[in-house]
Amino acid sequence: MTFAEAEKYIMEQLPMYERQGNAGYQGGLEKTLLMLEKFDNPHLKFPSIHIAGTNGKGSVSSMLASILQEAGYKVGLYTSPHLKNIRERIKINGQMIPARWITKFTEKNLNLIDQIKPSFFEINTVMAFCYFSASDIDIAVIETGLGGRLDATNVITPLVSIITSISFDHMKLLGDTLPEIAAEKAGIIKPNVPCVIGEKNLETMPVFTHYAQKNHAPISFADDNYLTINFYQNLLPPIMKVELQDKNQKIYKLKSPLIGKVQVDNIKTVLCTIELLKSYKYKISYDHIRNGFRNVLDNTGLFGRWSYVPNDVPIIMDIGHNIGAVSNLVEMLKNIKKEKLHIVWGMMADKDVEGILGLLPRDAIYYFCSPRVPRALDSKIILDKAKKLNLNGKAYKSVRRALYEAKMHANSKDLIFVGGSAFVVAEAM
Repeated sequence: MTFAEAEKYIMEQLPMYERQGNAGYQGGLEKTLLMLEKFDNPHLKFPSIHIAGTNGKGSVSSMLASILQEAGYKVGLYTSPHLKNIRERIKINGQMIPARWITKFTEKNLNLIDQIKPSFFEINTVMAFCYFSASDIDIAVIETGLGGRLDATNVITPLVSIITSISFDHMKLLGDTLPEIAAEKAGIIKPNVPCVIGEKNLETMPVFTHYAQKNHAPISFADDNYLTINFYQNLLPPIMKVELQDKNQKIYKLKSPLIGKVQVDNIKTVLCTIELLKSYKYKISYDHIRNGFRNVLDNTGLFGRWSYVPNDVPIIMDIGHNIGAVSNLVEMLKNIKKEKLHIVWGMMADKDVEGILGLLPRDAIYYFCSPRVPRALDSKIILDKAKKLNLNGKAYKSVRRALYEAKMHANSKDLIFVGGSAFVVAEAM
């Protein structure tokens, strides 16, 4: 079996939410636990940090991994989705899991996989835990895939549980209200394990407080622990500078290539978590923290969060795809000096299409497209819905063609933005 064959088998033979939507989602921990037992429970053999949330969990995961790497630890990082190939999901100190490792694991366990029939995410989770255990890591940063309570990653008992911001997404699976969605995310809160909440929201705070009290879990709201003194950001090329003060009057002067005011909340969440890790005797200095934030992209390979691609026409790519994320992106796009804004945009059919399109700027030129996944919404349907909202543009059959047309019609004083879905960004890359 080659790596290409193993990847194809994992992605096409197993139910996969990213490609198939709800049909590919298998909520519940039974299959994951059954498989882990067959491998002698590797998830119990290393300490971990567990992260859930609608937006920000990928950034928080990468920031934490980067800081821990700077502190000299061997750090496993498990994230989703991937953009180019499945190896991106499983990393140690920024290096992707070897293709050879995935191939051997898949080939060796074909009968077990056929017998248990796990989802794509379940098999990836088990594979990540096996790889981390075999590699003798110091700590793992584990990001949930969808929700929290029934997510395949929710088999670990971490040192810290983190929940980032909550927004409307995956409502058919997680609930129609913010408290309902928050309750699913709060499912990662474990008995006596401290939890850090990254966003103070009047609708969700009571939910998190309830679950924390129920589990006797110490709870911290990041915003209560750090005050923003100064904030500055440059959008092109992206760089953010923030000055924070903690309860002990200690000042943190930090730089990050991840920008947007939402990232300030993420930084506060990370700092809260670092303080808890120090209580577990992890040795992390101010220099480790500062360098971790500054080098987060180099240390972890994170891509798709306001990623800047220098070109004849500057290009920004972002995987944000729900109401909360798109609202923030539109606000940032408003603040970039440009003659014309060209937006290459595609969406998944199970998203709040009208609600999200209604947030997009009316004065942009649109290149609607369909990435090559079954869940993708036909670009002509997006165009029809967009026209009703006074968004002007054309529909293209592929991301490649849409991006080509945007580059052909834009000049050096314009800006091209690529987004709407991780799959659009993946194909644009």
